[in-house]
Amino acid sequence: MEASAIVVSVIACFGVVVALIVVSAVVAARRERERREALRVWAKRHGWQVVERPQVEWGRRMPGGNRRGVSLALFGTLGGRPVAVGDYSYTTTSTSTDANGATHTTTTTHHYIAVVVRLRTPRPSVAVHRRGGGSKLWRSMFGDRATAVGIEAFDRAYRVNAQDASLVRAVIGGTLIAEHVAGWLPDWSVEGNELLTFVQGRIGAPERIPAQVGPLLRVAELIEAHATT
Repeated sequence: MEASAIVVSVIACFGVVVALIVVSAVVAARRERERREALRVWAKRHGWQVVERPQVEWGRRMPGGNRRGVSLALFGTLGGRPVAVGDYSYTTTSTSTDANGATHTTTTTHHYIAVVVRLRTPRPSVAVHRRGGGSKLWRSMFGDRATAVGIEAFDRAYRVNAQDASLVRAVIGGTLIAEHVAGWLPDWSVEGNELLTFVQGRIGAPERIPAQVGPLLRVAELIEAHATT
């Protein structure tokens, strides 16, 4: 009887776990439908367009480099410029071995929000990213790369990547540098006329979209103002 009771208890526990997984999946699916519907309603109200699986190249310039990682994007106009905000993700897999020699594989999906602003004219390919600990250590050991702008406060805090180091200052001017040093601007990259930044997460309340795009609009303004000087 005791053995039978244990078996029944195990089966019951397993059933509860399965039921919880099913309920969780149903709730998550419902929330996702509600989120997407809210985005569509907001987009229609503001004259924007929602596109599923847009044919864009943004993923190549984002963490994970997943070219097909943008699952949904909203396209519209802010500040007189074409802009877009998209859901992007990529997946990583890790394997571990426990004390009994059994192998376990864990899959993790990483979510980001891509923000894109279209420039009026193409610019040289340049990217500005805040330095992490490894980058700061490398700089302390080996000095600046050719893409450094020559202003210590900026070069200490940021690294610049560019296909042609001689064109960095054609994109990055003094005001842009000063506002980066002040901490007012996001990391960004430009290729052609697409200026891009990203943050972790997924597109949430659509009312926040203008505020999410605002800092990158400022970067676009400063890049183009510098090009005319």
